[in-house]
Amino acid sequence: MNIHHLFLQLLLVCHLYSQSLKIDDRQGEWAQSLNGAWQFTTNFDPSPEQWHSITVPGNWDSTEHHQDFQGIGWYRRQFTPDASLKGKKIRLHFGAVYHEAEVFLNGKRLGKHIGGYTPFDFDVTAHLHFDQANTLTVRADNTYQRGAWWPWGGISRPVQLIGNRPIRIIWQHIHAEPDLKSGTAIVSVKYQIENKNSEDTNIHLTSRLRGDSENRITLTAKAKAGQTTLLQAEFSLPKEQVRLWHFDTPELYHLETQVHIEDQVQHSLTDRFGIRKIEVTPTSFLLNGEPVRLVGFNRVSDDAGEHGNTEPDELVNLDVDLMKRCGANMSRIMHYPQAPNLLDRLDEKGMLVICEIPVWQHDSQIITNNPITKQWLTEMIHRDYNHPCIIGWSVGNEMRDFYPYATSMMEFVREELDPHRLVSYVTDLAFRKGKDEPIDKTDIALINYYNDWAKHTAVMTERWPSKPIFATEFGLKQLQPDGNFAKGFVEAWHQLTDDNPHLVGAALWTFNDYRSNFKGTPETGFRSWGVVDQHRKLKPAYHVLRKLFSPLQQFTIEGNKVTVQPRKPNQTPSYALRGYKLGWKTQKNSGEVPLPELLPGDDSHSVSLPINTTEQQLEVTLISPLGYDLDLIKR
Repeated sequence: MNIHHLFLQLLLVCHLYSQSLKIDDRQGEWAQSLNGAWQFTTNFDPSPEQWHSITVPGNWDSTEHHQDFQGIGWYRRQFTPDASLKGKKIRLHFGAVYHEAEVFLNGKRLGKHIGGYTPFDFDVTAHLHFDQANTLTVRADNTYQRGAWWPWGGISRPVQLIGNRPIRIIWQHIHAEPDLKSGTAIVSVKYQIENKNSEDTNIHLTSRLRGDSENRITLTAKAKAGQTTLLQAEFSLPKEQVRLWHFDTPELYHLETQVHIEDQVQHSLTDRFGIRKIEVTPTSFLLNGEPVRLVGFNRVSDDAGEHGNTEPDELVNLDVDLMKRCGANMSRIMHYPQAPNLLDRLDEKGMLVICEIPVWQHDSQIITNNPITKQWLTEMIHRDYNHPCIIGWSVGNEMRDFYPYATSMMEFVREELDPHRLVSYVTDLAFRKGKDEPIDKTDIALINYYNDWAKHTAVMTERWPSKPIFATEFGLKQLQPDGNFAKGFVEAWHQLTDDNPHLVGAALWTFNDYRSNFKGTPETGFRSWGVVDQHRKLKPAYHVLRKLFSPLQQFTIEGNKVTVQPRKPNQTPSYALRGYKLGWKTQKNSGEVPLPELLPGDDSHSVSLPINTTEQQLEVTLISPLGYDLDLIKR
């Protein structure tokens, strides 16, 4: 929804107070899951025996009967609403359906949603039967394909009935800005409040940080009948309460908010957020005031056909751990909005990501001020606004004839959705001289490289010297059938990253092998670009890249002495090592030795291990503050 069309009720009161008021995460909201067994068919008017059981959330192409089907699928299930929902304002909520969804309840068409990765809902208060079974039908169409990844079809995220009182908090957007000199922070919050009452209602809104029993925000406002109201407030955090979010120390806060009428709570909402500062200069990317040069992976939401793109927690957690253990801290992670549980895990484990909507090459959606892509941006940003892992938004990838489209979408993001994060798009042509691209309109140049990496970077620097560069994809026909990098890959990496002032980071295409029907895909049906295969088995290239992605340029053993040296400031990756340690292990003993703070460009540092130098086998690892072993040497 365009927030300029919302009724903005100015604050009547905004102050800090210490009156006791209990906040309960679940007050004022009731949910009934509609996940589980549904019926599915690809026939418009099927006979009863043509319906098959299917699991929601899930993908039809993960099933034996429909593993190669692209087209229109029909879902159906019956349910009886829970008694707790009676008398409430009820929404039917879908986490995501790929790519087009048309929804019917008891034979009545509720509406249509286009876009396969973002949530949507319908007000079903007037259409539900509490005294008999209800029939829910969903028409899903996955024929619209973009990119080289498989267009996993169906209801891929949870489905719920959600009941609320007439007054509810639709979202709260939290922006925490630290003052790096004083150590304090300002936390600014925007709230969108919905009033489904038939008359204007005086409301009170309170917010506090979890665990803070003293200070909180209170707002008083009038919510117009049948409208949404936008409120704003901010509060200060003293130095002793500020813990900065960083990829090595991902500190998280919880903001608990409730809206009430007089003494009765109407709705409460809790969101996590982090306090961190992102800045860019022509030759640097600054995290909390410090220059960092970071690396990472593109990751395709794909699990060998077993889970499709439904992203179960166990897969998400495994993949994040494998990426972090390989030194990954930053990427444009993929060409579409990511699963909420993946973003949660990135918040917790410390990885910076730029999130993107799925617009690619000659996409039919490349239209100036396109309402569909504005919808996708709005749905993505409203849902994901509070994730500290997200440091930027991208409006498309490798597009053609897109200058007016890209500039209009970037302007839309900055002016109406999020003025605080980086905004850009991903190019694969800007380094070809003569190409007219709006790099000057971006906050950071995002570029895909598949040949002549260093040469193309030099061209970009010459044409847009004020823009730092992040290589959103890099590759060089990189993997051989045996899982090793192709000849020339390592040399090309060093040419790009050893001394390149404008390059602030790079991400490999890709972390994992993924299903595809794009041209050039092997007969297996999986594109083997990943350093892990579709089953997450590590390839030899994973171990090579782990060394290339290490923050150390020197890591050696001589006798019982281990010497480490961080990379130089203009190398990629490079960043301050704080709270790191060396873990060592022999056949008989093991232990850990803390390292002092090491900054990019520092001299080497040696540690004497408490071992007998005659012991033949020794393994030493560099361990991050989060416990990831990033680099390994053996004797």
